[in-house]
Amino acid sequence: MPGGCAFAGAQANLRPPDSGFRVDTSLVLIPVTVTDSRSAIVSGLARESFAVQDNGRTQPISVFYREDAACSVGIVLDTSGSMRTSLNFERAAAHAFLEASNPADDFFFVTVSSQPGALAGPLVDVGEMDNLARGVGAGGSTALFDTLYAALDHARPSPSKRRALLVISDGMDNHSRYSRSELMRALLESGAQVYTIAVAGTRGGAKGIPLEEMQRGLAFMQDLAEKSGGVGIRMGEYGDPAAAAVRLADALRNQYVIGYQPAGDGQPGKWHRIRVKVNRSDAKVYARSGYQSR
Repeated sequence: MPGGCAFAGAQANLRPPDSGFRVDTSLVLIPVTVTDSRSAIVSGLARESFAVQDNGRTQPISVFYREDAACSVGIVLDTSGSMRTSLNFERAAAHAFLEASNPADDFFFVTVSSQPGALAGPLVDVGEMDNLARGVGAGGSTALFDTLYAALDHARPSPSKRRALLVISDGMDNHSRYSRSELMRALLESGAQVYTIAVAGTRGGAKGIPLEEMQRGLAFMQDLAEKSGGVGIRMGEYGDPAAAAVRLADALRNQYVIGYQPAGDGQPGKWHRIRVKVNRSDAKVYARSGYQSR
């Protein structure tokens, strides 16, 4: 969720005005988060520490810098009936995330139930966002895919800022018009990063089909984060929501931006698989999975 303060000693050449994921005819920009084996943010890496592949071909890195840049963030809370016992957990996570975010960020808020809740925002006051979260109740079916689709569409009018979603949910959907594949396609086209807190343990003792549904939901939440270059956390029933949310806010505010100029292949619409590597054994790299050429 970033805001105005660039890291000291940041290396930059051709620093662009929009530091979020971007593809044009000559440049691909990828925000990248790096953590160690204890999930702590790894800062201070140099350009030489990174390698990026586009469809398996190593690309020369032409742009590299580190920053905490302003972000437009959608807070998506699952207030459907299956999350009734987790609502205070969600509120605590949202509060901690907002408090740890960059002061230059703006936010919008939407809830998940039988249909997407009314979108509120953009707002810059953390207190207003807190009041929105405290004012919602839980009930109804779960149109998670539809709500995320609406949130991604709402985030599009912020071309000058990075765009991200914080999604707190068990990941299950039983009431959407959009399919999972349609949502994932919209996600990859949007350039937004998704940060997820997957709430496990809301159906104690679940077996058979209910257990399979719960596992699919948790896997979906992880997939959202991984494909978009965000970070996902799976929380048990007794986890610390504030600590999880602060970790995600920290990840969003501490990113490297890597840019390269891919060789043109004359095929608009072709899918390019991205892989970013770091030359240290304990590192975990978070970067989006790919893009379509234009």
